[in-house]
Amino acid sequence: MKLNSKLYLLTGIFVLVNLIQSVLTPISVDEAYYWVWSQHLDWGYFDHPPMTALWDALGYSIFGGTIGIRFVAVLMNGFALILLWKILKPKTIRQFWLFVILSGSTVVFQIFGFISTPDSPLLFFSLLYLFAFKKFLQKDSVFNLIFLAVSMAGLMYSKYHGLLLILFTMLPIIGRLIRNPKFFLVVLISLILYLPHLIWIYNHDFVPVHYHFQDRSGDKQFKPERLLNYPLVFFLGMSPLISWFSIKSLFGFKPKDDFGKSLKWLVVLTGIFFLFTLYKENVQPQWLLITFVAMMIICYEYYSENEFSNWLFKLGFAGIFLILIVRIGLILPSTSPFSINLNFADELKSRNIDHALFEKYQEASVFLFYNPDKKASVHRTLGNRENQFTLWDWEDEFYGQTVNYISPWIRSEDSIKAYKDKEYYIKEIPDYITFYKLKIQAENQFESAAGDSIRLKINLSNGHRHPLIIGGDSELRLNISYYSRKQYDVVYSTEIKIEKLRLKPGEEKEMEVGFGNISEVGNFKAAFGIHYMKIGTTYVSDPIEIISK
Repeated sequence: MKLNSKLYLLTGIFVLVNLIQSVLTPISVDEAYYWVWSQHLDWGYFDHPPMTALWDALGYSIFGGTIGIRFVAVLMNGFALILLWKILKPKTIRQFWLFVILSGSTVVFQIFGFISTPDSPLLFFSLLYLFAFKKFLQKDSVFNLIFLAVSMAGLMYSKYHGLLLILFTMLPIIGRLIRNPKFFLVVLISLILYLPHLIWIYNHDFVPVHYHFQDRSGDKQFKPERLLNYPLVFFLGMSPLISWFSIKSLFGFKPKDDFGKSLKWLVVLTGIFFLFTLYKENVQPQWLLITFVAMMIICYEYYSENEFSNWLFKLGFAGIFLILIVRIGLILPSTSPFSINLNFADELKSRNIDHALFEKYQEASVFLFYNPDKKASVHRTLGNRENQFTLWDWEDEFYGQTVNYISPWIRSEDSIKAYKDKEYYIKEIPDYITFYKLKIQAENQFESAAGDSIRLKINLSNGHRHPLIIGGDSELRLNISYYSRKQYDVVYSTEIKIEKLRLKPGEEKEMEVGFGNISEVGNFKAAFGIHYMKIGTTYVSDPIEIISK
């Protein structure tokens, strides 16, 4: 059998296995979230570009169910395998099997071959871009020029990490590129193709920018253990059993051309970039997907020309076997971490709930996926982050309605067993009040003696189409909560007594409030909140630095 025939047989097996996996594996919470996006197509979303929503919408319109939302991801990443082959061009049986073990044992390549998240289109467009980039460097024809521009736009429509891939592959050869007028044409065409998303970002007050660079990690602090975890991310995300060979190939690889040079710089610069992000948060394996793709190509190029022991093959096939075991575990109800999602939705379905309100967007998304004829939204308590549901204003549709609030924190007589075997309570709330568009502005930092009385000026603004009544004997009470490390680890909270205040739709009011400072000495973060008597507290201000002396 010719090598190309072996490739198509391998691709067919890869696609078939992923299709079977797609049918038998329950939905993940992230996939459910992106499926909800796909039912409301737009040029952008709260935290990601729209490509994954488009893929989900196309597949779901044909098949429905889990196979529907995963179908395009499976199909396109079958093409990704072919693109990888086109980049590497194996010529011998030994090189073919090297290709098999590298693609088969790379964890992210296997997982995102069927799981439909933004990383799935990122994987496909990363390989499409690298293939197009290599072709453009070899010959800057009109076709290759347009091909590269389209792949760049596809990358950026998939996930913002695509920008790192583009920058880090072009930076080491930028001198050559800027001397070529056609390179600027590539950039121009890609920007024109990407313009609808840029306009969407502008029209939505740059919400993805604020989320990724400010809100996502604004309250997080450095932890030394993140430095120890970082190498483990590389170990787990690449090919764990052959990681030694991958590292050796990275140090031993000598680029023969600009494309090889770009690949090596991509690995190094991405590694350095995410090293700096450890200051605020742990790096997740999928964030390094573009690195793993480059390492896979480098590892192949190095060992296709250098002698290596049979241990590379033995450990590589052992890695494929272990991934197969994990895949089976994702299917079996007793071991799959996704089975709880189906059980959670089924339990709620038996309650015949029409208006479901959740604390987190993941829970609301799972409920909607398995109950598409129902309505659901999110009411965030404490510092749980904003999300796409916030942009949609769905919670406002529940104003004045009878809703069922489903949470592990707000107790009621009715409950179900759900995530991590927790009790999720179902609390019926008549005449529901929404206030998530109420914003409070205050000083972002101040000092006060421990236990002292504090007076502050605050500005309240009501962004809703309905009035809000706060304080006095109303159901919405003003408070302030101090927290130490995480926004929901409250160390001190006190109600701020004010006379009943009525805010008309769109109205702003400035007022002075007083409250007692915490009796402990130290540095704290705090936030003004609204305590809804039927549910609990939601922060409605930015974090405030408080120095208690």
